[in-house]
Formats: sequence, C-alpha cells, structure tokens
Amino acid sequence: MPGSKYKDLRDDARFADLQADFGEAAEDLFRKFLMPDGLDSMAAINEVLGRFKAVIRSASGPAFDDDGFIPPIQVCSAAEVARWFGFSGQREKLLARVRKWISLAKAVKAGRLLLDGSFVTAKDEPGDVDAVLLLPDDFRDQLRAGNPAAAELHEILRTRDPKELFAAEDEEDWWGWFGFFSRTRQANGRFKGLIEVAL
Repeated sequence: MPGSKYKDLRDDARFADLQADFGEAAEDLFRKFLMPDGLDSMAAINEVLGRFKAVIRSASGPAFDDDGFIPPIQVCSAAEVARWFGFSGQREKLLARVRKWISLAKAVKAGRLLLDGSFVTAKDEPGDVDAVLLLPDDFRDQLRAGNPAAAELHEILRTRDPKELFAAEDEEDWWGWFGFFSRTRQANGRFKGLIEVAL
C-alpha cells in the first residue's frame, strides 16, 4: 500500500502536532497575504520558507549542558514541546498532562505557561513535570459565566490534582515562580533552564 512505510510516523502524536502547526501557519499566510487582486505569492513563499527553516532548526531541540539542563529559558510551541521532550513511553505520559494544561490555558486565554521538572531535562525517564500558569485577568469572570475550561482549571487548582500545576495571579507572581523553579535542589543551587510554551 502506498505510504505504508510511514504509518508509524503518521500514528505518532508528535507528527500530528507538526501537521497542525503547518496547517495553522498556512491559514495565517493566506489571511496575511491575500490581496484584493489575489495572493502575494512571493511574500507567502518567503514566509513559508522562513517558518520551515525555523522548524528544522528546532527539530533537534535545545542543547543540554553537562548536567542535562537546558539554557535559562526557551520559548517554544506545543509541537516543539512534543518533539523535544516526548521521546519515551514515560515522557508520553507526562506529555499527555502537558497537552491538557496547554489546551486549558488556551481556552481561558491564559497569559503564560511555564514548564519545569525532570521532564524538561535530558533524563531518559523523568519523574515529573511542573507547570505555572499565569491566569488571565478575567479568570473569575469566566468562572461566574460558566466557562467549562475555567471551571475545570479551577477544580485542578483547588483540589491540587494533579499537584504539579500552579497558578500565578499576575506577572510579579509569575516571575516569583520562575525564580523558584529556575534553581536546582543541588547543594550549589545552580540555575537551570525552563520552558515557556507560546500560547
């Protein structure tokens, strides 16, 4: 059957994420470059090539240091999180949790999402993934209005289940969490990198 040798690739959730990224990019490009007299094809092609090069550059993921940590802060897409950190069975389990948090964050229009824990290190079998979500200013209004995503997120934060997701009320609070998570528990308390997911 044509294309059967790529079945495993097509079944990989990371491949689906990559397809979704390119699908969103294509829609953006058509909206951006659609002129009254047609599509500005040269500008669209140049933009596509630029985005494709960025994906290729990101494919190998961040450079880990000798201790298995990433540089101070990496901003990346949900698809990059999957490509960079979802490369084992244990990591796939943690990635499912991260995907849920990203989905909720987007649904409530959260300001920022930070990822930490051994999930964002070079460990083959990470034990955890921590996250800090900067709540939108209107989060309480969304709760009162019955937004299901806001209600689900509120329940997670209220019950601490899972306990790895934390909420920041404002930017100052978010940077406080950033400072807390950017230090290791090692005796020297060295700095380590974190991931910020572009929402």
